[in-house]
Amino acid sequence: MNHHDINLTAAQVDKLGKAYDPLDHDVKQDPYPYYAKLRRDEPVKWIEGLQAFAVSRYDDVDIVLKDASIFSSAQFWPALLGEFDPVPEVPPMISMDPPNHMQLRKLVNRAFLPTQVNALQQRSADIANQLIDDLVAKYGAEGKCDWVWDFTSLYPVTVISEVLGVPSERRAEFKVWVDDVLGAANRAAYGPERLAEIRKSSDAVRAFFEELYDQRSANPGSDMISTLIQAEVDGTRLTRIEVIQMAILLLIGGVETTTNLLGSALVEFSRRPEVYARVRNDPALIPAFIEELLRFNPTVQMIFRHTTRDTELSGVHMPKGSAVMVLLASANRDETRFDDSESFDLDRKPSAPLMSFGQGPHFCLGKYLSLMETRSALETAFKRFETLASVSEEVEWIDSYFARGPHKLPVHYKVR
Repeated sequence: MNHHDINLTAAQVDKLGKAYDPLDHDVKQDPYPYYAKLRRDEPVKWIEGLQAFAVSRYDDVDIVLKDASIFSSAQFWPALLGEFDPVPEVPPMISMDPPNHMQLRKLVNRAFLPTQVNALQQRSADIANQLIDDLVAKYGAEGKCDWVWDFTSLYPVTVISEVLGVPSERRAEFKVWVDDVLGAANRAAYGPERLAEIRKSSDAVRAFFEELYDQRSANPGSDMISTLIQAEVDGTRLTRIEVIQMAILLLIGGVETTTNLLGSALVEFSRRPEVYARVRNDPALIPAFIEELLRFNPTVQMIFRHTTRDTELSGVHMPKGSAVMVLLASANRDETRFDDSESFDLDRKPSAPLMSFGQGPHFCLGKYLSLMETRSALETAFKRFETLASVSEEVEWIDSYFARGPHKLPVHYKVR
């Protein structure tokens, strides 16, 4: 048996009657059998709908992420958001190649050091407790709620609001803005009404941060926007438009990923009662649970790169200027790197670095913040709830090929 023979279930093979198309609703709901087939049959595959090459095997993904000279990030953000980019004038950090990227990263990195993040830990727990208090005030000590709407979507947006120095009463607007701006990735499939909503949110988030910049410029505080305005590396400061771009990127990155990670955590707990019981009885297992969750069902499924010259990967020729869709979630389940890769294993000792936060020069800056927030929220939920369980086996995942998390998650809960 060769390394890339995959034991798909019969139901999965039936399902694979159609080719992998990231824009297809069924694929978005469960992409993993399609990834397995790509790894086995077409590790580098041209995807007509997105005009991009999909790269699915771990080793190929690793090459693409680490070699910025051939696989550039410069087109990533423009490719993702198109004409709905709130700040098209300057490239965001996520779309810069070394060496320019490193200068900006040094500036921003100061706000994301583990010491800075740890200082937020108590505040994150307080925010989680407050949201649970609100939920109880609204629905009672025992009842049903939508865990996504009532907790996971509000929690990270409140934490990132504090980090950025933004009034938290705007948090409901933030969530709508972020969902809409990221929705631009699906713009090819939308009609004029949805596109008009996305345009409105894109303009609103920009206007908000322009106003905030002007306020902080006149009266700096201890928040991240003030830090970005004042920070210098090698005698250079960020321009107004660069600070606004960075703030929007941090908002989008800080809201979406943690919301989805917390939602997916509850999905896996509901599907795996034995894992739930173990982690609940021993909160020291929470980091191991989060690590395996990030491997098994990561919140960012893929990112884009563009070739700077003609190149070849796994025997497939890619002309200069090609879009390359790097399937992080597929790499995390590559059977040549992870034993029994399609199983969720709380005791797994990863045999290769996960791709969930990327690799190479663009390794995710917000990793520590996201992990700390997720751990803190789960610890708080375990302390506060006697019961917290999904009402249904069925999960409706968000309508995105790029991000992954439950769209809604009705739960039954009972507080202690």
